[in-house]
Amino acid sequence: MKKLLMVIVLGVILALMSCQVNINNSNSGIDKPAFGEVNGLEYFEGRLIVGYENREAVDKIIEALDAEITVEIPQIKAVGLRFEGKVTDAINKLKGMELDGIRYVEPSYVRDLIDPKPGIVDDEILKIVVTGCDEEFAPYLWGLWKVNALDAWEEATGTGIVVAVVDTPIDGQHPDLIGQFVTGYDPEQGIEIPPDTDYEDPENPEDDHGTHVAGTIAAKRDGNGVVGLAYGVKIMPIVIFKGTPDHSDYYYVGDEYVASGIIWAVDHGADVLSNSWGGWGYSHVLKDAIDYAISHDVVFVAAAGNDHVDQHFHYPSAYPGVIAVAASTARDDIADFSSRSDYISVAAPGVNVLSCIPRGSAESEGVYGRPYAYWGGTSMATPHVSALVALLKQKYPDATPYQIKKMLEEGAVDIEDPGFDHASGYGRIDAKASLGKDPSNYSSATLDVEVKATGDWGVPFAYVTLKRLSEDGSDYFAKTDNNGIAHFHDIDPGSYMIIVGGPDWIYGWIGLAPNLRMEEECSLSRSVDLESGVSTETFIFDSTFEVSLDITPSQEAYLLVIDAVTMSQIASYNFVDGHIDVNLSDLSGCYFLLVQRTSSANPATVSGIVLVNGNAIPVGGQMDAGSSSCWIDEYGGAGYYWTIF
Repeated sequence: MKKLLMVIVLGVILALMSCQVNINNSNSGIDKPAFGEVNGLEYFEGRLIVGYENREAVDKIIEALDAEITVEIPQIKAVGLRFEGKVTDAINKLKGMELDGIRYVEPSYVRDLIDPKPGIVDDEILKIVVTGCDEEFAPYLWGLWKVNALDAWEEATGTGIVVAVVDTPIDGQHPDLIGQFVTGYDPEQGIEIPPDTDYEDPENPEDDHGTHVAGTIAAKRDGNGVVGLAYGVKIMPIVIFKGTPDHSDYYYVGDEYVASGIIWAVDHGADVLSNSWGGWGYSHVLKDAIDYAISHDVVFVAAAGNDHVDQHFHYPSAYPGVIAVAASTARDDIADFSSRSDYISVAAPGVNVLSCIPRGSAESEGVYGRPYAYWGGTSMATPHVSALVALLKQKYPDATPYQIKKMLEEGAVDIEDPGFDHASGYGRIDAKASLGKDPSNYSSATLDVEVKATGDWGVPFAYVTLKRLSEDGSDYFAKTDNNGIAHFHDIDPGSYMIIVGGPDWIYGWIGLAPNLRMEEECSLSRSVDLESGVSTETFIFDSTFEVSLDITPSQEAYLLVIDAVTMSQIASYNFVDGHIDVNLSDLSGCYFLLVQRTSSANPATVSGIVLVNGNAIPVGGQMDAGSSSCWIDEYGGAGYYWTIF
């Protein structure tokens, strides 16, 4: 695996070597916005998301890009922009501007529904009885039996609770769902969806996902069809996937609209957010929207993904405070497709799950030509957990999202490896057991990890990991914002190792500074005992940074020049006999290194090393005849800048 990762990293480096950076389009990197990742990820061209401290600062970006605003999200100080052109060109242009009052600029990443897996009925495993269902389907609602739904319904059914299904359009006229809705929202169109609206495309079977999820949560218990685990709740549709005009597929509306939809749901009465979607790309706007939800006592549930692999980069499930859900089978195994991770919270039934599909898909996709289908996936496990959260919210209306999460985890049935494991988290949910927990037994910790450099400036996009020390349980991951702060909302108290690594070289204003990519060159850690409440831990990077260069021909007069990335000269040093050694550790910030000369008649070659914390990084540069300067970087390109802590 390590060899594979190295091959991937080297491939990215080689791709970056072919890139040319316009060095006139750079900013100072200190108290400036963080720019989101673009390399190796899928995003929408012609769209950016801007987080701000000062709303007037956004107008400067709008003018520079000739952009238009697509969505305003004042609750988390963010806007979505649309413009003509490429995202990379726009970001490079913005890097050359003074953008005081801007927190971040990031692409709108492309994310996916967690693809459902068609189910195959196993009569021997699924032959159980749940009352209150159509007799034709009752023997096959195995998930309800597995999580002790009948016993749980004696205490709660979800009455009075609103679950926002953040998903595709839903058939609000499905016979099992009609009457189960409150007003929903289409954030891309900016319009409300009246209760019981059939909002899905009857010609597009690709957008049936949301109806299946809604049925697992809230299908009525009326003796017909299927029944949801929280059949007393109301569903709030938040549409973030749409059918294409030709009815053949669906598309993701983008992170800016999703964040807007999350905020709308919170502000309009949602108690739970059910999310069976995700993808790569760390998004500040999604992180802010989720933190907004959690801070307003709204529980955020998300599918872990169907990639099988043990991963740490699937969002939104990887954000702190989110209940990440794995998929289990009727035999209490974790499904092969279910993604593994050390942030998995619980598992839930996610194989051969029978639920609703839109009426328009019944003939082609339904069981016996009726609007029901067997699907599997963490998409199908997630609504089981969202429904159980609704039961807990009804019984314990004052419980915090963290307390709900702990009640789920401590009520779960231990499966897979003993104790917490990366496949099932704390185990498969048990509705009756979780309802028997006392929320007052659980208090959360909230931690801000502040990452600074010796010049007292915040380091954005630094990796921060909270690694468990003394007990089993979830680890947590986040990245610092433009002020150098990683926010961990509603996490477990306990003993952790806090590990801070330098920002990735494919991020933001850091440019491609290779000294920030290598963990062994730029990493800090220490252990901490977190107690309940709010706390802050500060880390200060303090690195050594030396330059040793040789130049040929050596007879001419040369200068090593240190420029801030605003192109203002900081210092210069004379070459002596074609060689120079300089210790730059008294500087702090982001800088270009360049060599200048008084004569430009001949070609000249610069070679040498940069020593970062004693690690030698080969560097070089080339001046053609007629050229009076060249930039010093690792790859032999132009315009890469270095960060000195």
